[in-house]
Amino acid sequence: MRIAVVTDLLRENGAGVMALAAADLLDDAGHEVVLIGGAMQAALARSLDTKFLAAVSFTQDEATLGASVTESDHQSLLRAFRAWFDRQLDEYAIDLVYVHNCGRIFDQVDLADLSRRLPVMHTMHDELFFTDSHYTFRSPTGETIRTYEPRNDSAVFAHQYAHLFDVANRAGNFLGIGPSRWLTDRAQRVFPNLEFTHIPNGVDPNIFAMQERSAARHTLGLPTERPIVLFVGNPTQVRKGFHIYEAALRTLQREDDTGPIRFVVGGNGTVATGGIESALHDGPIMNRLQHSTANPVKDLGLDGPAIVVADLDRALMPAVYGAADVLVHPSLIDNLPTVPIEAGLCGTRCLATNVGGTAETIADTNDLFEPDIEAEVLGQRIAEALDAAASESSGDRDSRRARQLERFSPDVHRLAILEALEQLMASVGSHG
Repeated sequence: MRIAVVTDLLRENGAGVMALAAADLLDDAGHEVVLIGGAMQAALARSLDTKFLAAVSFTQDEATLGASVTESDHQSLLRAFRAWFDRQLDEYAIDLVYVHNCGRIFDQVDLADLSRRLPVMHTMHDELFFTDSHYTFRSPTGETIRTYEPRNDSAVFAHQYAHLFDVANRAGNFLGIGPSRWLTDRAQRVFPNLEFTHIPNGVDPNIFAMQERSAARHTLGLPTERPIVLFVGNPTQVRKGFHIYEAALRTLQREDDTGPIRFVVGGNGTVATGGIESALHDGPIMNRLQHSTANPVKDLGLDGPAIVVADLDRALMPAVYGAADVLVHPSLIDNLPTVPIEAGLCGTRCLATNVGGTAETIADTNDLFEPDIEAEVLGQRIAEALDAAASESSGDRDSRRARQLERFSPDVHRLAILEALEQLMASVGSHG
């Protein structure tokens, strides 16, 4: 079968990672794969074009998909994309379309209409398909926030939601895929007449291998004698809950140099504070600190020893997880976050907010906490986790990894996706 794997931004992070993994999986299963991106950098396109039947994109500039000057310009851009996309489907004689993400290049009705032309599998990486916003959550100040991408348009009048009522009537051969049960069940309740199935994302255990803490710190050039509490994600994005992490760490401050180090990986700036820079050794973090970047301290409100690193090579992420005594993942809402999964594969304990599908990703559900937890209470839980990390055995770390492999190994994901593909193709012709 000839399958088009489609996503808005075809790249080696975000939903692009899942799209590339899907292409590999389908290719290994003997299908012919064409990768189609709204935007993809030329170098990546060239490398993928030799690996699969083809890899094409509408533009090489990611900003193009969300940076039109006016709404009419943006709609003109989308019409041009869709005409181009239709030509790709015809040129490559596509039998089935597997779409990751919704919003930038297709809306919900677009996907429904497409499913009358060709069978469509759609993996939902957030809430947009059934709520018209990527996420809805309560901010630290108590207001309800609805996030919209890529145009960051939070005006309600721009999202009238009426088109959602057309989706079920216009859909043909369509199968929605929810990485978390939380997301899948909610989508099914909104669209009871559409087909949805729950398939957790797979994570490559060869990339996220078991880590030994001291070796990981040596790789990164981190001090070995201080406890490290890790945060992974963009700390300036409200949804990521960095304020919860920072407030808890402040309760663990000490006058001497024995308190935990904040290790923040993500965002747009790199800096070391609280004298920690003098304790770093040669390595990739020191190299990043020597490059001039925006200083994020003011925006983050850091008040203690910290290492904040942006644009760290993704290949170093296993060492990042392995270097930490404990990871804190305090998101205010999430679908199926990969950070707790990856940390567990590397053997590292994760404390996480009990929101969305996060409970489905954590190695031990006893390590969940509520997003409104008091800073002192979370600080105490972090302190207890640090004490436990000092004496945990290799068996403890192996147990976390085994739990994650059981749920998120590529083999488990592959079997489920291929079964979903067969399910969808078996239904072709049953819709008007």
